[in-house]
Amino acid sequence: MEPAPKILLIDDDPLVAQLIGMLVGAFRGTAYTLEHAPDYAGGLERLLTGNYALCLLDYRLGDGDGLELLRNAKARECPTPIILLTGDSREEIDLAAMESGAADFICKQDFKPDSFEQAVDYAIKTEAARKQLRAGLKRAERSPGSPNPAGGGDAGPH
Repeated sequence: MEPAPKILLIDDDPLVAQLIGMLVGAFRGTAYTLEHAPDYAGGLERLLTGNYALCLLDYRLGDGDGLELLRNAKARECPTPIILLTGDSREEIDLAAMESGAADFICKQDFKPDSFEQAVDYAIKTEAARKQLRAGLKRAERSPGSPNPAGGGDAGPH
């Protein structure tokens, strides 16, 4: 039996960590193991290991900013999908998160267990599909005589 996929929660509030742990433990679909990092530096270090199916990242960390951590991780080509969690419902935060590479944005005031599980599931499945697509494109590029995946081959009329 394979171990449960892991979710990393980066949040400086222990009560939020406890609540998220209970919600993840109650998921009806896939069972996940939740690991908690309470600060920016430790969270980034763990995230960059690539050992997680997903990261839940708080926007306001005591010693840093979740958007900054998100940008830092993506700049280092972190493959883990990241959902930004925040109590700040301003649209510019949502847009900045998505532009920075977040898989999703969840406002804590609108938090609903069912939609949370759906967001987690969707982010993980979307990243898995992207990985498969990238692997297929790499195989096609290495395969001699294969048509150009960008459509630049000479399949047109002569």
